[in-house]
Amino acid sequence: MGWELYAPVEFAVTVFESLHAAGSEFGLRDAGYYAVESLRLEKAYRAWGRELTPDDTPWQAGLGWAVKLDKPGGFLGRQALVDAKAQPLARRLVSVVLEDHEPLLWGGETLLRDGRPVGDLTSAGYGHTVGASVGLGYVRRDDGQLIDAAWLDGGKFEIDLAGVRLKAKVGLRAPYDPAGARIKG
Repeated sequence: MGWELYAPVEFAVTVFESLHAAGSEFGLRDAGYYAVESLRLEKAYRAWGRELTPDDTPWQAGLGWAVKLDKPGGFLGRQALVDAKAQPLARRLVSVVLEDHEPLLWGGETLLRDGRPVGDLTSAGYGHTVGASVGLGYVRRDDGQLIDAAWLDGGKFEIDLAGVRLKAKVGLRAPYDPAGARIKG
């Protein structure tokens, strides 16, 4: 969970110092953007412009739970979402973790299933909590059939990193704390 604070520039130092004073007993410390990105990827949190674009449906992105098709009065785009929901999920967002703990991924790498390209990583980085590179990316089935856990488990996945194929674990759930127990507690 996080917050964004908007404060006039002349109060920025005071706000910073006050937050650190109040948070010191809880272990509050500064973290850079790469740390935030790493944690986001380990929890499979989607980012606008990467995992979420106008071309992706909420069902493809794994966010169907957030759509209320029965909202009173309807909403703009409702029928398009109803139509998309009726189609099999032949394109889906997945979480990826490299089996080798050394290589670094950056995003944009090709994702292969049984040696054939099936997608690419939209975001990637090193996951310090899981101890390996992690990423998010869309996979697709050219036959139009459903992408589910069984299809993912039934294939051998690799990431093409500059011509080197690296074994990867692919799934529909976050690699770290998939049930959200750590943030609910």
